[in-house]
Amino acid sequence: MIFHERKPSIRAHAYELLSRHLPENLPAKTSLLKEASIIRAGEFGEKLIDQLLLPFGSDEFLIGLNLTFPFDGETIQIDHLVLTPSFALTIETKHIKGHVKLDLENEQMYRHEPDGSIFTSTHPPLQAERHRKGLLQIFNKMNVDLPVYSLIPFTHSTVHLEAVGSYTVLPQEICRSGRFTMKLRELCESGLPQKISPLALPQIADTLKTYTVNEKIYHTLDRFNISKSQLIPGVWCHFCSELSCIWTGRRFRCQLCREPNDETYQDTLFVYLTFVSESIANKQARIMLNLTRPGTARILMLKAGLEPFHKTSKRFYRIRKSIRAN
Repeated sequence: MIFHERKPSIRAHAYELLSRHLPENLPAKTSLLKEASIIRAGEFGEKLIDQLLLPFGSDEFLIGLNLTFPFDGETIQIDHLVLTPSFALTIETKHIKGHVKLDLENEQMYRHEPDGSIFTSTHPPLQAERHRKGLLQIFNKMNVDLPVYSLIPFTHSTVHLEAVGSYTVLPQEICRSGRFTMKLRELCESGLPQKISPLALPQIADTLKTYTVNEKIYHTLDRFNISKSQLIPGVWCHFCSELSCIWTGRRFRCQLCREPNDETYQDTLFVYLTFVSESIANKQARIMLNLTRPGTARILMLKAGLEPFHKTSKRFYRIRKSIRAN
């Protein structure tokens, strides 16, 4: 039984919107789009694991999809969380193709890219351990005594996994998706003692959901070495794929194809409020949207659902439910 439904990643969409406002020759633009692609590939792999988990679902096997919890001042995002009377299980899915090398000694996973670059990431069991500690911390607050285990399935059909360095055997929690069902069944049939009553599971799942938070976006401009001055103002045209829309005749219209784009100005405001500042003044909005009149900016921000605050001339606007991290 599923106790928490999946939500699409805000981060992938946000990175794609931010990339629109960056110069073509800026390396950060390529990096942003690459990371967004990795996130979307990960979502594809997670859906493959969804299908493998569903046959196990029951009143004593509850499944949570894509849960985000606070931990150590940041967040942890758990692709799948299984709750049973005997154990909890976190599942960290990796949808990566090609020859993937896992170096536990140096705490890295890496792969040589066709362009000669090297894709690197944290060694998956270390990431899973962080998830385990975060979940145990929440269980402790809930007075729930459940051991937490981890599985890390690699779902791409072409992936080749190799342990390198001093540890030449893959960690036991890592597997290809073809062996995922067998690994899960082994855990379910391992004879672990029952820790909680099956009747208590739904209440535990409901309480756990109260600890979830919205997905956070951390320090993106700093991480990708992007300065605020490099952001290009403008409103996107979906037909021309350019920042080519101007405000004319009480609407945004593309200067190239003349087609109207009535909603894409909201994407521009979203980029500023997500990556630059959690609030925007009328002057900043006029600059980002290439407007000339303060009244137009105010009307558009209210139409976009932004929340005004401060009742003085220095009025600012913000997203009502911010996804930015403090």
